[in-house]
Amino acid sequence: MIDSMRTPVSTSENEVQSFEQEAFIEGPSDSGAVGLEGTLNSLSKWLVAVLFGAIVLWRHDAESLWALMGSVLNVILSITLKKVLKQERPISTLRSDPGMPSSHAQSIFYAVAFVNLSMAEWYGINGLTATLNGLVFILGCYFSWLRVSQQLHTASQVVVGAVLGYAFSILWIYWTCLPDLASI
Repeated sequence: MIDSMRTPVSTSENEVQSFEQEAFIEGPSDSGAVGLEGTLNSLSKWLVAVLFGAIVLWRHDAESLWALMGSVLNVILSITLKKVLKQERPISTLRSDPGMPSSHAQSIFYAVAFVNLSMAEWYGINGLTATLNGLVFILGCYFSWLRVSQQLHTASQVVVGAVLGYAFSILWIYWTCLPDLASI
């Protein structure tokens, strides 16, 4: 919804008043994100991309490249499911594509599962890794919930996306990346 506010402006020659119009966009959207939550919401996809880029650069091994490939396949799965399910978003004017499943939540939880499983592989399961895994999971929940709070998805669209992303990550990593975990 666009709300306009008119402010009188006078010219020095004729003292003729004109009006300057400013448009304010009310309501949620990614491009016109409002407040801290809107900004975090619009940055969430970049957070996942930077995370995987950093992992590939830091580790520069076959496992991290396989995890990155899994992330790309996860996005393809999300796009395909959106086209098949064709469930509308809560406010269909905010986005033109279908909302089920939430591709943001699916990507975020693919990353959450990857980070949590990688920490368990590298450092074992102890108090510190359990705490960090919990924090990563909570952050994933928060970033996914932002999609609901900004009215870009329903709660069920986000939950389905999160479950799909987490499950796809576990299966992908189990089958391809972490031979130590696969032997358990």
